[in-house]
Amino acid sequence: MSQCSSCGHERVEGEVVCPACGKFYSKIAELIAEEEAAEEEMQSLRGRLRRVVDADNVKAAIKAECKQVIAGLSTKARFTLFVIFVFVFALMISVL
Repeated sequence: MSQCSSCGHERVEGEVVCPACGKFYSKIAELIAEEEAAEEEMQSLRGRLRRVVDADNVKAAIKAECKQVIAGLSTKARFTLFVIFVFVFALMISVL
């Protein structure tokens, strides 16, 4: 169940008008809110992990997610990650 956006009255599924205040429920606003929530969920870490786990080819799914994350980074962020990886690699080589 959801609530009326105007008065907060508990809404029963299928009602078109709020019995407390008489305001019509907006189905379009609800659909937009649901779609935004679904899109936000898919962009979250949880959504990304769920896509990888549910994929038939996990290796390809991980590759695709990594490419998508890297594509969203700025040049400065990419360079910073590169420097970090090089530094860690140099430390590992020097220890061995």
